[in-house]
Amino acid sequence: MIFLLDKGKTYSYDDLLGSLNDGTTYYPYYKTSDIYSFFVNLVKALASSKPLVLLDSDINTNEIDGLDVNKVNMAESIPPLSCAGMDEVLAMVQNSKSKITIFTSGTTGQPKEVVHSISTLTRSVRVGEKYRNQTWAYAYNPTHMAGLQVFFQAFENLNTLINVFNQPREYVYHQIQENAITHISATPTFYRLLLPYERAYENVVRVTLGGEKSDQHLYDSIKKIFPNARINNVYASTEAGTLFAAKGDCFQIPELARDKYKVVDGELLIHKSLLGSSSSFKFTEDFYHSGDLIEWVDETAGLFRFKSRKNELINVGGYKVNPNEVETAIMDIEGVKQAMVYGRANSILGNVLCAEVVLEPGSEMQELDIKKRLSSLLQDFKIPRKIKFVDEISLTRTGKKKRL
Repeated sequence: MIFLLDKGKTYSYDDLLGSLNDGTTYYPYYKTSDIYSFFVNLVKALASSKPLVLLDSDINTNEIDGLDVNKVNMAESIPPLSCAGMDEVLAMVQNSKSKITIFTSGTTGQPKEVVHSISTLTRSVRVGEKYRNQTWAYAYNPTHMAGLQVFFQAFENLNTLINVFNQPREYVYHQIQENAITHISATPTFYRLLLPYERAYENVVRVTLGGEKSDQHLYDSIKKIFPNARINNVYASTEAGTLFAAKGDCFQIPELARDKYKVVDGELLIHKSLLGSSSSFKFTEDFYHSGDLIEWVDETAGLFRFKSRKNELINVGGYKVNPNEVETAIMDIEGVKQAMVYGRANSILGNVLCAEVVLEPGSEMQELDIKKRLSSLLQDFKIPRKIKFVDEISLTRTGKKKRL
């Protein structure tokens, strides 16, 4: 059985088992480089119930308060696992007492650490015969919550992972076709980078989106590319992992869990019992401020839509602008492939609204054309004053848009 395919290199579960049994060291503070080595170290730590701190390959360790940089990638001795097969490894991982430390992406301020147990990391994992023989496109950063959850879903069912994280569109499509990928979980930005639609891939049966706001236009496009796929939208965070799943853009708080959530001034608050642990968490009567702004679709039924991150709202002359709303309007314009909206500091207005736009091949759209189209869709203060045409949108370590 294939465990991982990464840039032409293939590793089997037998290879993984050999790497786990042969090694007598692991790295408590692991800064990623090679994804196979990363997974070996992760499983080795979990199976041995050792603590582990996960660091991005490009992270500046000086960004992290209290981290001893001399400990990064320094090996520590552990007893050999001596497992006869993967079933033994899985049992050891599932019963692990490890504390796994991950960090927020650090796009707004210092990265903050969150400590998770195997139970919080695998809350959403489903195991059984119906989940066997799946092939997953691995499209997330492995050191962050979404990447870890995809890993555990595949790993605990002995599925195949195909690494496509941060790879170009042509490479992703080649892997989907060549390796008959059946499941993809990624950010909306990842799927938008697959556009425009050129052909259908019928082998994909499940598509999951998470981490950012999505829209109906994207759902429609995904359905054309993957006509046989069920499309799920997942609500998750570094602090809590996966909490909700939906077939569209409406999430539902389960009736039996209504006491675990509150909405105050449009912000979703989460009970501390659903979180990992962190010294940076601040609670109001045992509830954590998620920073996610929502709107009720049906409050009685617990149905809501995600609007924006609270810290993403841009102050323009006293008005709060949701960049997701503006981006959706821009991307609805024919000839536009991608858009990112952000604020640039201005002494008079607080911020001037700016946008980066990627055009479809052959499009001759000009800045004035976009502004004219937007004038019939948005209020004046929501129309970007500066529009820059770029070849690609900058992404964060987690594969989301990197707002400047």
